[in-house]
Amino acid sequence: MASHAQLAIDLEGIQDWGNALNNVRSGIDQPVEFSSCDDQLGTDPASMAVQNALADFDRAWKDGRAVVDSYMSALSRMCDDTVARIRQLDHSLVPPTPHHRPDI
Repeated sequence: MASHAQLAIDLEGIQDWGNALNNVRSGIDQPVEFSSCDDQLGTDPASMAVQNALADFDRAWKDGRAVVDSYMSALSRMCDDTVARIRQLDHSLVPPTPHHRPDI
């Protein structure tokens, strides 16, 4: 015969994961400054190639960071929403306590 074990969901784990996503988001939100390298690089073709590559990377990083940030933000909100909905459902499934009145 099947057991009627309770379903267990690690709500704190889901919240922790959502918080970790937000921490990563704030970490990748730090700007990368490649313009400070311009003074240290020369004007020869190799140095100019490095400068151009850094500028290309900087543009691509900004675009990519925006995409990654939007995905992480959505996942973090999903974690919060999931935990809130599960707690609400769990609360709604609790049977009401009967009110006992003493017999008169």
